Amino acid sequence: MEGHVHFEDLNIEYGYSCMPERLHYYSNEENDFRMEVRKWCKENVEPVIEKIDRERNYELVVEILRKMKPYLNIIIPEEAGGLGKGVLYRTIFGEELTAFNYALASTFGASSCLFAGPVIEFGTPEQKKKFLSGIADGTKIGAIGVTEPTGGSDAIGGMKLKAKREGDHYILNGEKCFITNGSVADYICLYAITNDKVKPHQGMTAFIFETDTPGFEVIKDYKHLGRRGMPNSHLRFNNCKVSVENVLHKENVGLDVLLFGLDGERTFTASQYLGISRSAFEVAYKYAHRRMQFKRPLYSFEGISFKLSEMFMSIELNRMAVTQIARMLDDGHYCRASVAAIKARLADDSVKTTQEAIQIVGGLGYTEEYPLERYYRDAKVGQISAGTAEIMRYLISREMIRMWGK
Repeated sequence: MEGHVHFEDLNIEYGYSCMPERLHYYSNEENDFRMEVRKWCKENVEPVIEKIDRERNYELVVEILRKMKPYLNIIIPEEAGGLGKGVLYRTIFGEELTAFNYALASTFGASSCLFAGPVIEFGTPEQKKKFLSGIADGTKIGAIGVTEPTGGSDAIGGMKLKAKREGDHYILNGEKCFITNGSVADYICLYAITNDKVKPHQGMTAFIFETDTPGFEVIKDYKHLGRRGMPNSHLRFNNCKVSVENVLHKENVGLDVLLFGLDGERTFTASQYLGISRSAFEVAYKYAHRRMQFKRPLYSFEGISFKLSEMFMSIELNRMAVTQIARMLDDGHYCRASVAAIKARLADDSVKTTQEAIQIVGGLGYTEEYPLERYYRDAKVGQISAGTAEIMRYLISREMIRMWGK
């Protein structure tokens, strides 16, 4: 018990040794699904976690993604080859997978949630049959294309990608940036301006874009602080020809498609913040019981045990909130303010939790011998992606006026 406690001596099992196998706010079926996913991740993801991160190994991430066939189809309807399980099951999967590797979970989310979700909700029977079956069996990968160099938080107002109608097709010209899966995707749920005579949100259209279209170019893949191994790309569309049959929903009503997709995306990303927080908590908890200082385990000091108590409070209460919001979405309720609230809260809490975990472990926590530095690097993006922490608060303030007036 004296001296340093090396990571391998903690017998960490990546995010669930300190968590009950069955949680009372899930059904037996939901708990069984969680344990099934954990087992799959331990066998297929755990052996390559470090390789993905240290090598920024996109190829390995895609390889594992294609092996996820039992889970790629969670929300895809049964008639399109899926399980039709809905948002709650997706959050369970997101938490479990992220407890092992955030980059892989984000790649899964962009394909099976961000691309597939809008197609499920707004796609024609022909579109669902054509584009969802490959997502469900792992032969195809999806992405969503919203952000542009001139956009950022003002993604719609800054949108410059144009789609000009010419007969039975559109010609697309412009760029997209920070597109998860952009360089490996077969399909992109792509947003473009089809009417530049009105405000962007009134003239935006969603397309199902096939990346083998002539004129499509991957400019580069970004190298990120965290989520290493997740393909994230800058894309260019140069006179790309897209059939009118690939319009998702209707022309100039892409805002409806986008807002629907964002609620699902933000709920899924909240589940990811849970997973990464859980893994950091587990490392800090076990370390605090094994590391001796002043002839006592660290956990016996209130300064340490209270930090761990705060971590537990955050994880437990936030998971309950994610679960309830996911059930509300599955039941068809409008809960945009709640989605924004849990996304913002968990994004902030995951940064704090990973930071405090490093503080508890101390010098070793700051080294690559422990995975805490990776969790900390990964967690930061939660306050930026899928809507910044500031934008979430803006959405909440706007929703409060909608609900209660001025």
